[in-house]
Order: sequence, then C-alpha cells, then structure tokens
Amino acid sequence: MQSTGFRVGLSVALVALLAGGAFVVWDQNRAKCDQTRQVSVIADTGVEEYVTRLADEAESNSCFDFTVEAVEPSHTNERLNQRKTPQIWVAESQARIRQVRSTLGRSWSDIGPSLGTSPIVLAGNSLPDSPTWTKALSMPNLRVDPPAQSDVSNAAVIGALSEVSSGSLTHQKLIEGLTKRALMMNDSDGSPDLAAVATSPEPVVALTTEREYVKFVNENPDSPLQATVPASGTVNLDYRIADVSQSSDQGLASDAISALVDALQSENGQQIRDEEAIRGADSAPLPDNAGVRGVTVIDAPDRELADNVLRKWTALTKPIRTIVVQDVSGSMKRDAGGRTRAELLLEASLFGLKQFPKNTALGYWEFSINRGGDGKDYREVLPIRPLSEETDGRTQRDALKSAISETLGNLEGGTGLYDTALAAFRSVYGSYDPAYSNSVIIMTDGRNEDRDSISLANLVSELNIMKNPARRIPIIAVGISEDADAAALKKIAEATGGSSFIARDPKDIGAILLQAVSFRAEGA
Repeated sequence: MQSTGFRVGLSVALVALLAGGAFVVWDQNRAKCDQTRQVSVIADTGVEEYVTRLADEAESNSCFDFTVEAVEPSHTNERLNQRKTPQIWVAESQARIRQVRSTLGRSWSDIGPSLGTSPIVLAGNSLPDSPTWTKALSMPNLRVDPPAQSDVSNAAVIGALSEVSSGSLTHQKLIEGLTKRALMMNDSDGSPDLAAVATSPEPVVALTTEREYVKFVNENPDSPLQATVPASGTVNLDYRIADVSQSSDQGLASDAISALVDALQSENGQQIRDEEAIRGADSAPLPDNAGVRGVTVIDAPDRELADNVLRKWTALTKPIRTIVVQDVSGSMKRDAGGRTRAELLLEASLFGLKQFPKNTALGYWEFSINRGGDGKDYREVLPIRPLSEETDGRTQRDALKSAISETLGNLEGGTGLYDTALAAFRSVYGSYDPAYSNSVIIMTDGRNEDRDSISLANLVSELNIMKNPARRIPIIAVGISEDADAAALKKIAEATGGSSFIARDPKDIGAILLQAVSFRAEGA
C-alpha cells in the first residue's frame, strides 16, 4: 500500500512539475509580447472543435488570443454581413468561400492554406457495388445533410459533375438528378446519423466524411458500419482559412493565420490533426490504417461551372419560406370561361399547396383596398409557420386550405397592390431566416387602385434601399388575366431580384405557380 501511495504521489508530482514547466514556457512566450492581440475566428460547425484545438496551440506560442465561434453554414452570410465582423473564417471547403464571397460581393482576394483534408465517403450497413456519384445521389435510401448544414453534399455534387466532364453523363441529366434529390431531401427526414444508419433494419447509406466515419468506428468498434468511395474517386473537404477581415485588420489576420499554420506544423499540431482523424493537405492516408484506403481524389472540374451548379444546388435544397399574398378585390368575381377568376385561383392554390414539400414554411395574406382596416390594404390571415406545425389541433397546411377557401369567397373593393407589396417584403425581411429560401408570392388580377398608397416609383426605390445580398428575398409576382398590370409587376419583382409571370388564361395559374416556386434555383 505504501509503495502504491508513493507511486501515485510521485505521478502527481511529475504531472504538476510538467504542467508547471509548460506554464513557464507559455508564460515566457507571453512575457515577450508587448500586448496580446485579440483575433475573432468563425468556423463551420463541422470543424469548430478542430479549429479550437489548433487555436489553443497557437496561443501558447504567440501573442494572440483567439476566440473561435461556431457558425452554421446557413448563417455565414448573415454573420459576415454584421458590423463587427471576424478576422478569419475556417470553412469546410474553398468552394464555399467563393460562393459566399460572390453572394456578398466581397473582394477577398486570397483563400488561405488548408488545415487538412477529409475525403467524402459512403458509409452504411449495406453498401452498393461500384457506385457512381450520380447513382449515389439518386439512391432513395441515401442520408445526407443539405448544404445549408454541411459541405458534404456539395462535394458529392462536384463528384457527379466530374462524371459530366468525363462524358459519362449529360449536364441536363445531372440537373434533373439533383432536382429529384433536392425534392427528396425537402420532403423527408434524411439526417446522416451514423448511429441510426448502423442500427437500421433496412439498408441505409450515409454520405459523410472519412473523419466522421473514423471517429464513429473508434467509439463503436463492434459496429457493422463500413465505408467506400466510387471507383472514379472522391472529393475532399479541405478546411480552408480565409482572411475575411476589414481593411484595418488585414495585417492582424495575416499574422494570426501564420500562427495557426505554424501551430499545425508543430509536433503537437500534427498530433491534434491525427486525433481529429483529418488527413494532411496532401491527402495522405490516416495513420494506423484508419479510414478508407486507396482513395483517388478527383480532379477539380471547371471552377466557374462548378460554382454555378453549386449555387443552384444550394437554392434547390433550401426549404421554402414565403408569404402567399392573394388579391381578394371585387374584380376577382369576373368570368373566366364559365368560372370566376377567384374559383380558378382557388383550384390552382389548393393544387399548389399539395406540391410544397413538408419542410416548407408558409404564411397567408389577403388584400384589397382597406381590407385590414382604414388605410390598410392587407390583412395577415396566417403567420408563416412550417406546414407540418400544428395549431389548435390542425396543421398549417390544413389551416391554409380553409383560409384560402374562405378569403376567396369574400371578394370586394379595389386593388391595393403597392402598399401590400411593400408591407409583405418588410414582413419577410424582418423575420428573415437564413436556413430557408425566403420570398414573397403576390397574385393579382388588376393594377393598383388605391390613390392614397405609395407610388410605384417610391415603392421600387424603397425595395432597392432594403435589398441586402445577405438577405435575398425575391418577390414573385403572378398576374392573373390581361387586366393585370404586367409592367408594374415586372418592376416590383425585378427590384428584389425576383420575377413576374402573367397567366393570360386563368387556367394556367397552377402551372405558373409551380414555375414561380422553382424560380429560386434559376435566380441563384
């Protein structure tokens, strides 16, 4: 017992001595600093733990204090558009950095070094034979996060795009396949939870990183989960650093990036990278035969083409969040081939409502002059809520069916278009959710008849002033019949980056409504 106590005491003393020595080294390094400089870092949610560990290592040998903040990819635009911006961003891939840079219109001229790589793999309890990326993306049993949550699906799209470049797939077939996959993702719960995949009674495949696969297997050594990549090769996440600082902080950011790179190249940094199951920038295999062996990295396709396809993919996979604003003025009673315009709009609206995926969030307004009271041409009937959300015992989808039927059966007054358009845009802007594709859909059969409303010129000016690259909110304007003011609707829509459509025959409303909803990909 005494011997054991002695050994324990000696171990504690050694730990304390070593810790004290480490502190002395750290303290001596800090003593050389006239001041420590504060550095703000944002990291994509999939890599924040790794970045935090590297930042801690860099602090011990530099004059920097790093603050690492995890930011979901869907919120990056908003975060980088705030007044107090970070100096450094570590993204899962350089393609994401280019995409955000383009959206925000920034001039970040240099995408910095890679902090490591992790190839995209297919992990499952029953893996397909010789999969291609195109086939993988079309598999009904595939589980993958949308690009708003992770860059993994973007990397798979790049893999599929390389099959277009090789001639084994046409560009049109690729877009069709991506559209189908986006619809599946929006209408089902497809989280690539490896624990759920491993224990699923049905064959399920998750699209994930080698890093996540290795960490799961290490924690669950008896799991039946296996991983593979297509024979044509795979794509890496390359964990890139970007200097996103304002001009006054660019020197600070550059020095801080160098400190992070130096930390990575140290013995401790290499150990951190290995423990995080991340490969080096050269994509050399992980030590101890971990992960997937014999991985071929696909040559990157044309950058401009890749960025264009990824923008469309991101737009397609984002769930829809919109206010549907419908004209309930007296002119909607007019005959349109045996039925009224309102009756045709009702039929088209109920048809369209069935087509929206279940992760859609919809609200509903009606409008005609003074519909919401004196001087207010619009009335909120239902606030924006997910279609599956229940209120008072019924879902939002069912509540919308009833509301649309009721309001289109109560038609009166003139058309108060301009005030309504501005109010709807402001409402979505004020409640903007970056995880969604936010928009306003306005349907009307007339032209503005409210003499006391804002003018068209002032409306367009207001919309242009509020337009924000980090909060893209297109107005989709649908004109019903020849009586609709096509010129005004076009100006209103274009001021927000939206589009206008005219249903010259009210029977075409249903098809145009679906076209309007799909516009979010065309405008990306």
